[in-house]
Amino acid sequence: MNDFNPADRFDQNEIHVETDAETAARMSRKQLENMAVDFQGRDRAIMEALENCRYMTTGQVADFGFSDHANQGAAQRAANRTMNRLREMGLTSALDRRIGGVRAGSSSLVWGLTNPGSRLLNLDSDTPVRKRHFEPSAQFLNHTLGISGLYTQLLGCAGITVVEVQFEPSCWRNYGSAILKPDLYAVTSDGVYEDYWFIELDLATEAPSRVADKCGQYEAYYNTGAEQNNIGIFPAVVWIVPDEKRRKTVKNHIAQSRELQHKNLFTVILPDELEALMRKGAGGVI
Repeated sequence: MNDFNPADRFDQNEIHVETDAETAARMSRKQLENMAVDFQGRDRAIMEALENCRYMTTGQVADFGFSDHANQGAAQRAANRTMNRLREMGLTSALDRRIGGVRAGSSSLVWGLTNPGSRLLNLDSDTPVRKRHFEPSAQFLNHTLGISGLYTQLLGCAGITVVEVQFEPSCWRNYGSAILKPDLYAVTSDGVYEDYWFIELDLATEAPSRVADKCGQYEAYYNTGAEQNNIGIFPAVVWIVPDEKRRKTVKNHIAQSRELQHKNLFTVILPDELEALMRKGAGGVI
């Protein structure tokens, strides 16, 4: 959950940060078409993850693309090599800001696609990619990287297959004149059942009353029946909070809300409880 201006955040054709070196690395469509012929497999998957997540740290890239390596150190080194190679090709760029500071090493680098990188992924699109230059605020970046971390965490849940995932703004739902804006939508499977989830990441940066208000939006959308008509059930709404104190506060606000009539829609967990919840399943509300 966040209070950023969606008009600023989610222009689908928006590019992140472009340095002088990347400006010089702009490529013609013909160059990108030639490059795309052999640009498949892991490299492309990593770039597609960057396009969806918007930003990822090197550590998150390691979790996403190199979980098949012998250990975390090997995965980290492979991710470093890959991201530096993609940067040299002009397809990715690292922000000036690091997560955890310089002492955190290369795992703290934050990566995004450059203009050529996004254009390469969208060669078949009729919509032109536009550049937009900005250095994200700390709050925006922390939240975005939090979602990236949840995504890689979902992919790493043992015995769970991520059938579908939608990032903002693709996961938003229109109802009447309003828009429900989950942080993430996912469909997971344990091999027998599929479970549906709306996921909200709470970093304890907003008043708990804002959480209750967002729950009210979910209930309003539930009452339209639109999601139930589409998939047969309403997805479980999962609030992921940073600590036990925040969990207690959020649960109390939900429980004490006089406006909420379907409080069984909502589950509040800590980050390290996500895999256990995926195994348990969403259940869903008819």
